Amino acid sequence: MEYYEQFGKNPRWRKRLIFSGVFILENMLHSVIDRNSEISCKQWLVMTVANAFPQSPDLTTLGNALGCSRQNIKKLALQLEKNGYIRLVKSEADARSLCIEITDKGKEFNYKNSAMGEAVHQQLFADFSEEDIDKYYELSVKMMHGIDRLDRYFEGEKNGK
Repeated sequence: MEYYEQFGKNPRWRKRLIFSGVFILENMLHSVIDRNSEISCKQWLVMTVANAFPQSPDLTTLGNALGCSRQNIKKLALQLEKNGYIRLVKSEADARSLCIEITDKGKEFNYKNSAMGEAVHQQLFADFSEEDIDKYYELSVKMMHGIDRLDRYFEGEKNGK
């Protein structure tokens, strides 16, 4: 962390550090959550986002919401199903699609961990003002647009455009 702050004083390094920092922060956050939860950080995220949908989302929809592939979601979902937190059920709209249905054990986990989620937010954002949070959110949205642009750029490179 000390090196990160030191190099951040050099404008030449700031974009590189922001880019690297996204991955570093993700790794740090995963490590803390993984050590202190009965399920992994990625599984926790799948449960949280699936729970936010009014109806059981299919794997593709959930993957899109989380910015990853259906295959990644299925791998996480199979582990959650094995441990009794969810059930994978065929979609009523499309028999080829699987939907994530949260079980009673999963609902109990979500309920118990809603307090933990609040504590996580309080600890993570303790040094942030409301203005900081608003700005961070705005910058995150800009980063998402940049990622979309980067994806289109690489797609164009693959297609010789």
